[in-house]
Amino acid sequence: MAAPKRDRPQLPKGYIQTTPKGMLTWPKAKKILTTFPYLWIATADADGRPHLVQSWGVWVDDILYFEGSDKTRWARNLAREPRISFGVQNGDMAVYGQATADIVRGPDRKLAAKVAKAYGAKYGRKFKYRPKPEQYTKSHVFRARPEKVIAFDVLKFNTSAARFTFAP
Repeated sequence: MAAPKRDRPQLPKGYIQTTPKGMLTWPKAKKILTTFPYLWIATADADGRPHLVQSWGVWVDDILYFEGSDKTRWARNLAREPRISFGVQNGDMAVYGQATADIVRGPDRKLAAKVAKAYGAKYGRKFKYRPKPEQYTKSHVFRARPEKVIAFDVLKFNTSAARFTFAP
């Protein structure tokens, strides 16, 4: 997958500098996306109210994957309205973004193995969580294809903030 287009987020004048100096690169943003401990997902209820949940998640091949029951409120919201917002933070480094999500039922073995390996590497040591690919091939995993993400160093927001836009 090609790297997303990078530019500055559109914020009111004076919030951030407009020159590219200091702006986070895609490899830096990707590091945040592959190492975050917890993920926040926002969906919309039928009446438009936001619904926010915390979850585990993994970033594989520039796509966000997360687990959960398809019977939960957020999953039912997602089935009705696939657009989500999400946010992650690792120390002083943060990313938030927008994506279109879906449920992948019975993903192929190759994808299931990649997702299981990423979960095991990320959560295995601390939480003793090492899923097998069959956990996904016999069930499902949620997939969120990013459209736009904003990444920044919280301590240097005015110079580090970068927006990454993904090709459709």
